[in-house]
Amino acid sequence: MSEQEEDLELQALQRELDGAFESTRPRRGFEDELWVRMQAARPATNRLRDAFAGFFEGIRAVPRVPMGAVAAVLVTALAIGVIVYGGSHGGGSATSSGTFEQSGAAPRAVDAGFGMLPSPVLGSAVSSGQISGGAPTGSEYLGPAQISWAGKASVAGGSVHVYRYREPSINTADQFASALGAVLRQRPQGYLGIYAASKYTLRIRGTVGSPPSSPAYMIDASTSMPPIDAAGASPADYASIFLAQHSLEPQWPYTVTTDKSGDPIKVVYERQFDVTGYGLAYLVNSNGDRYGLEVDLRADQLASVTGPLPLSLDTADYRIVSPDEAIRPTLSSQGTNGSVLPPPAVQLTHVELVYVLVPAGDHSFYEPAYLFSGSLQVSGKTYVKHVLAPAVDPSQRTP
Repeated sequence: MSEQEEDLELQALQRELDGAFESTRPRRGFEDELWVRMQAARPATNRLRDAFAGFFEGIRAVPRVPMGAVAAVLVTALAIGVIVYGGSHGGGSATSSGTFEQSGAAPRAVDAGFGMLPSPVLGSAVSSGQISGGAPTGSEYLGPAQISWAGKASVAGGSVHVYRYREPSINTADQFASALGAVLRQRPQGYLGIYAASKYTLRIRGTVGSPPSSPAYMIDASTSMPPIDAAGASPADYASIFLAQHSLEPQWPYTVTTDKSGDPIKVVYERQFDVTGYGLAYLVNSNGDRYGLEVDLRADQLASVTGPLPLSLDTADYRIVSPDEAIRPTLSSQGTNGSVLPPPAVQLTHVELVYVLVPAGDHSFYEPAYLFSGSLQVSGKTYVKHVLAPAVDPSQRTP
């Protein structure tokens, strides 16, 4: 068979096939109707995604489209997408991933923070916030008193940071000790570890619930600890030199105080927190005493160091009430405590914003509080009375 005859036979076969397929094809326009139905049944998000894909594919195919035209088309596409997506919810407006509440009124911002905060335990008179105790100690009066508030509030309320840390693990303690060149010796109950270095012993513990105390390290110098070489230096200088030599300088704001009244001499780095719009607020214990890192010295030799274990802190903003509101529960809950004689009267005249530690299991908090103070007379002597009150809005604290 010649090549020409073979081509003619193939053409005839092709005409037969075309005729057969023509008789089985759907009516004209059926394919378009089917495509519209299929698109209408697809989710709106898929249709919007394909529209954008086709739009950008067109831009790549025609690179010389003016940018102004591209922007106009993109805005139009976004508007259509919003209408299509909104319509898929049956006409209702959508909320945005928990940031606002749908209430029929204007959207209200929701600040979850750390959730409801645990309330601090301030001394043994938890309900009133008073620092209770027995007889006066030094210049501090720790006993019950009939309290009144006559000071001027230095804080109007607003929002401040609350700090949270995760309870340190054994691995955290081991890494801290290793950085100081100390090796593990034992893990007795109550400690994350006890470690030994050539000239001192290192102890590390976690948070203590009562009285509240943050995770800490304690260095006890051995008899082989050499004097700190700084002739003519002050105790604060000696402390600073030792901390710098061992990379233990505080990484937070502080003020330094020195107590030379006893042996050993105590150099205290009083910890502070920076509060926007207020300034620096001290960290205090449940009795209102400032604390932080303490270096004990005997002449020019180190005796011991006790400081907070370095931990990363998370922050969240919480509303605080004014001092007037914070002290109100204390004033309204006062009684005679069953005593025949009424307690001495004290007029609180000063208040400052402070921070207190609030242990709470796996996570603990540094929360703002108000430290009120005033003077009173007891047996002819003048003492100072302190009262602590939580500053965080009660609606954001557990009872």
